[in-house]
Amino acid sequence: MANPGFKKALLCAVTVFFWLAQYIYVPFLTPYLMALAFSATVVGGIVGAYGLTQLLLRIPLGITVDIIQNHKLVILMGTVCAGLSSIGMLLFPSPLMLFLANAMSGVASSAWVSFTILYPAYYEDNQSAKAIGIINAFQNIGILSAFILGGLLFEHFGIRSLFITSFISGILGSLLALCIKRETSDRRVNVRLGSLVKVMKERRVIFYSLLCSVVYLILFATVFSFSTSTAKQMGASGPQLGIFAMLYSVGCILGSYFIGTRTARALGESRLVSLAFILMAIYCASIPMIVRLAWFFPLHLVCGFGSGILTSCLMAFAVKEVGPERKTTAMGFYQSIYCVGMTIGPVIMGLLIEHSTKAVAFLSVAAVALASAIMVPLVHRSGFLEGRRSACVAEIEATY
Repeated sequence: MANPGFKKALLCAVTVFFWLAQYIYVPFLTPYLMALAFSATVVGGIVGAYGLTQLLLRIPLGITVDIIQNHKLVILMGTVCAGLSSIGMLLFPSPLMLFLANAMSGVASSAWVSFTILYPAYYEDNQSAKAIGIINAFQNIGILSAFILGGLLFEHFGIRSLFITSFISGILGSLLALCIKRETSDRRVNVRLGSLVKVMKERRVIFYSLLCSVVYLILFATVFSFSTSTAKQMGASGPQLGIFAMLYSVGCILGSYFIGTRTARALGESRLVSLAFILMAIYCASIPMIVRLAWFFPLHLVCGFGSGILTSCLMAFAVKEVGPERKTTAMGFYQSIYCVGMTIGPVIMGLLIEHSTKAVAFLSVAAVALASAIMVPLVHRSGFLEGRRSACVAEIEATY
């Protein structure tokens, strides 16, 4: 009989292998696609396929998991798909097959909804935000490990070695996932269309889901796609691209922990979120202006810090007021909505680059981030979220 500590450690290990498989080739994918002589629009479409399947799957998957109560099966599906998608990219380097392979990677990431529901189940109810913070930290550890290892392997063996390593990591994650104990619940879950409608009526779920969609639009338009190709054009080596991505992950981890500090609490919810969007706006506006590669290092750290604050806060805030019988559905809805940003971000960026200039494209994304920073305090002052703010702040304070 597995003890709670073992179950937590096991799922954390699966999380690391899962995200290592998903992200080891990400910093190098856009330069690789550009080297295949694909247009910026085609590249954006291939990168956006990752978000498209998540957009289509996360809500129905969340509802299904609410019904079948089998997170182990979903996690296993995710780790297997993570490995298979990289083999598809390795063996079939055509636009259509790369689109389908990256879409399968999106299928894999759809399983993250079960990670974020199962892991908090190992904790007391009043520690849910703490549990989400921990599993997010291990997610970032997996991504950070992917970037470090990917940079080293790419420099010496090329991108094919990254696809192979991704496959191996996916298989290792799958073997560990087989050891997860299926958690059963005495609560009978009766999920109907009405439950999804109720979730969609939750103002906090809608507001924070849309904000997170903006965050991922920015990230997939820049950090995870055309920022790396920009650096590559300026002469960045494989290890340097890996270090840029690694610094972004370090910034994410620091941002996740920053929300529990006295400084963050003093800022308050709306100002904290606005600050994070301002940091991302600075990053986006600076990338097309810099003339030295050295500036990529601090800029990726700044962007990671901002996105780390946002992804940690927004997830906890979105599902805070949702009842336990609809929490997985709400998480699926939240993660589905932010996949809109994943999908359209690189596509819009590719179109802007192809039909205008790279500077215009990056500055346009920076304007979106700045507009979000201005909008957040206005929405809070309008009373749209009235009556819920103090509960969310109390959750963070109690957690840290």
